[in-house]
Amino acid sequence: MFLASLLSVFAGAWMFAAAPFTVTMKSAGYSARSDGETVTVTQVEPKSVAAEAGLQPGMKVKRIDMPARAFIKVPLAQLDATDLQDALTPQPGESLWLKVERAKGTTQVVLQSREPLPDHPFPSVPLTQAQLERLTPMQLGLYHARLQQAVLEEHERPRFDAMQDTTAYVMQGKLVGVEGGGATPLWLHPRIDLQATCLTGVESVELVSTAKGVRRTLGPEDSRYPGTKTFDLTPALWPVPRVLQQCEGAPKPLEQSLRIKLTCKGKPPLERDVAMKLAVRCNVPSPVTLRPLDLREPWDFMVGDKTPLQVDVSAHQLIPRPTEATLVEVDAKGRVTRRLMPLPLGRNAHASSIPVKVALDTTVARTARLALEARFSDGSTWISEPRTRDIRSQAQREADDREAVEAHAKLEAFGKRLAAKFPEPCADLPATMKWLEAQPDLEYASSEEDGHSFAYKVKGALAPLIFSCHRHR
Repeated sequence: MFLASLLSVFAGAWMFAAAPFTVTMKSAGYSARSDGETVTVTQVEPKSVAAEAGLQPGMKVKRIDMPARAFIKVPLAQLDATDLQDALTPQPGESLWLKVERAKGTTQVVLQSREPLPDHPFPSVPLTQAQLERLTPMQLGLYHARLQQAVLEEHERPRFDAMQDTTAYVMQGKLVGVEGGGATPLWLHPRIDLQATCLTGVESVELVSTAKGVRRTLGPEDSRYPGTKTFDLTPALWPVPRVLQQCEGAPKPLEQSLRIKLTCKGKPPLERDVAMKLAVRCNVPSPVTLRPLDLREPWDFMVGDKTPLQVDVSAHQLIPRPTEATLVEVDAKGRVTRRLMPLPLGRNAHASSIPVKVALDTTVARTARLALEARFSDGSTWISEPRTRDIRSQAQREADDREAVEAHAKLEAFGKRLAAKFPEPCADLPATMKWLEAQPDLEYASSEEDGHSFAYKVKGALAPLIFSCHRHR
């Protein structure tokens, strides 16, 4: 009766009862009749709350002394059936004090409810104004305590934000890059930045999608950094052929629903469907360049050199994360010719590159093309763009040295000719450029439109010379 009276929606204006009616207070074991002028007890069940309080048929209920309830704004006889029944029912865990009239005068009858206070009297808050008016003072105190608890629960409630912005770039029917994600030869993976709010700590993060095979459970140890509640999610959501098909007509964003379930320790799980979107740009170069390998020292090798090559490995920064990575040599067509060593994977995509050392075959002069071979959980394999190191013979080095000396001599000789012809070449730059363009021993000559500098390259020189007019004024 308590919950029903609180959660019911009451409407209508206060008015006199149109005809006599009888209400029954089952929990108290009595009935009363209202005729618009008086409320008279008509029946009392033996051994009931009403009987124990001394209530008898024929007694007239004049008023309610306690507890005060805001919805009782008129005399009891003017209440409608619903309000009168609620008013004459003792609330769980409380007493109802009635002033009644009997043959020998008025007296007070106290009905003590046998119903205990409910464990959760207010499962849903806040209440409406109409519901609040039906509360007793004790219930109102419990309600305010529940409100404070609800504020605390809201503060402790699990929450998460999933941020994602992914664009695929397609050139000549090939996927050439992914911004805000990555791809294997088979699937495109968006990068989702999930920020979890768990005051009690994260227990798990689960991913489920309608896409085949997208189901994964992450624990606290999988967070971006130890002790944080930030997770990098990279599920396989779009087959690469479907992405490429977008460029056969007018490209449209692809969408895929992903269900994320966050469980905080000791709290009910939070599940929410999040829409993932993929923009596809056709015949646009990718702004993203993947460099999972960086070759360091030595910068070149001599035949027979046993010095190991230093390599910085960032295989763990690939999206998705490979299951394994191998350093390989490839030929000019990108085919693997030898596998050199397995490569380490960092803890996650935000870890720094890992330095390794590898011994190259330096028995003959050649160009070594090194690449990273990544294997993914979907069974596919990807090979990075090769990085090169030249292994030269003594004769090649001597020839290179001679070429460098000759190139320097040519550059110096031409510089002297230019200085003799134009002591101040920037003073009349158009005339200088006209002369430079007519010289047969130059590969090219050019100048900036604003006249701040000009450049030329002598045939046989290793690099162009850039002349800054600001430095020579």
